Amino acid sequence: EGLIESVAECGIETADTPYIRGAQHAAAQVSKLLEDAVRTQSISPQDLFDENYAAVPGSDPAQHLTRFCALADRLFPQVQEKALTLSDKVVYCIAVDRNGYVACHNQKYNQPQRVIANPGDSVWNAANCRNRRIFNDRTGLASARNQKPVLLQTYRRDLGGGKYVLMKEVAAPIRVRGRHWGGFRLGYVPN
Repeated sequence: EGLIESVAECGIETADTPYIRGAQHAAAQVSKLLEDAVRTQSISPQDLFDENYAAVPGSDPAQHLTRFCALADRLFPQVQEKALTLSDKVVYCIAVDRNGYVACHNQKYNQPQRVIANPGDSVWNAANCRNRRIFNDRTGLASARNQKPVLLQTYRRDLGGGKYVLMKEVAAPIRVRGRHWGGFRLGYVPN
């Protein structure tokens, strides 16, 4: 992964180059949207950098709310959904804060949770309701806290119920007024 990052920084084209460029472009777009929101006072810097993750009662897996959820729901889909069209190998494209919190996921993974009434509901939720969740595993935090131009990782994505899929992920930092807000994570199926 480190070698691939070094090659990418040198400008050598690889199979990962389109995904690297896509993640960096999307991160720049999200940064601009967030900066514009602060500039126009659509949100205060304090609310944008809110780390008071309020648990959503009864959610399984646990979901949380922050003061920037409504803004994320309004702004992020235009960037995230477009980034999904980069390739049919792209599985997800999400903006996360520096703690791995995903306020708004791609539409296909942004479903309302099922109330846990039947066996398997929490497994369905884990796969289909990935918004409002904190992904603070090794991969998630590395991507969220990355401040290098690009971070490339390979990992097993947990879909719940013992189901995993091998993924590659590119992350690029999101900054607002020079302050590191989080990262843009673009996950894809390796060639």
